[in-house]
Amino acid sequence: MDNKWKNDREHIKMLNALATVSSLGMMAVFDFVLAYWGGNWLDNYFQTGDHSWRMACISLALLTIFLTFFRLVYNTMLDKDEE
Repeated sequence: MDNKWKNDREHIKMLNALATVSSLGMMAVFDFVLAYWGGNWLDNYFQTGDHSWRMACISLALLTIFLTFFRLVYNTMLDKDEE
């Protein structure tokens, strides 16, 4: 019984990591596309002409991707420490 519970727990951990990694890939694509278009719209709306809003939005997208990747690594390290 204990061995089955341990196997189920490992299976859940693997599925959780897979879900996080796959969402990271989708988030990277959607974040960059939305940041590019949203920043372009803001640059046109405020008539900055130097793509400052576009670069700010892309930087924010990079930050969110980095933080998600960091959370994945951090949670994996915590799971290893618990065992």
